[in-house]
Formats: sequence, structure tokens, C-alpha cells
Amino acid sequence: MTQDNQIQIPVWFWIGAIFSLIWNGFGLAAYGADITMSAGDFAKLTAEEQNLYANRPFWASAAFAVAVIAGFLAAIMLLLRRRIAVRLFLLSLIAVLVQFASFFALNGYTEYFNQVGWFMPISIPILAIAFFLLAYWAENKRLIR
Repeated sequence: MTQDNQIQIPVWFWIGAIFSLIWNGFGLAAYGADITMSAGDFAKLTAEEQNLYANRPFWASAAFAVAVIAGFLAAIMLLLRRRIAVRLFLLSLIAVLVQFASFFALNGYTEYFNQVGWFMPISIPILAIAFFLLAYWAENKRLIR
């Protein structure tokens, strides 16, 4: 019997790992919708939303891409119980913080979120931290190798 078979993986680890895959899958889908937005879809946005999209800097869009791709890959690696998940979740977390920093650094974002709500701008960084901590804890407890 190998040492790997002797480690008891808590059910809540699997629940957290599956949730991270679903959550980051939604993020990946949102990024896909963002970069494939047609001119017709863009025209359906409010003038304020069009302005925010048009004036969004490249670094904010790049951070969005890194955050969701790294987060999705990290979730897969966590489910496969690979240590690289910790580093990928950390990369995703850093990218999330860079992306969301743009909301406070650029004109119009805070007013826009005051209108539509702060649920996503608050929950995304919190969950990015939680997923990183889950993977970090699992690495320290030798649940991932």
C-alpha cells in the first residue's frame, strides 16, 4: 500500500475543488463572451457600459484572461491533486487583484458598480483567496502531490 492510498481526503476538499472548477468555468465563459462580443451585442450595452468597454486598458483585459485561465487550470490540477494548483491559484489571485484594481483606478467604474451592485467585484477576489488557501492547505496537509 502506498503512502498516497493511506491519506484520507475530506469530502469538503472535493466539494471545494469541484466548486472551484465550476466557478472558474463560469469565469472562463464570461471571458469568452467578453472577447467574442459582436458589434450588435456591443450596441445593446448602455452608453456607460460602452464607454467602460471602449476605454478599458489592455492590462485590465490581459489580467482578466490570466485570472480565468490560470484559475480554471488550477481547479483542474486541484481535482487531479497536483501541487501546481497552488501556484496557478496564486497567479489567478494576483491577476484578479490587478484586474479589479482597474475598477478603482479608472473613471466610471465605481459609479457603474454603485448602480449595478458590488456582489461580483467583492465575491470574485474573496473566492480567489479562498481557492488559493484551499490549495495551500491541501499542499501543507499533503493531500496534493
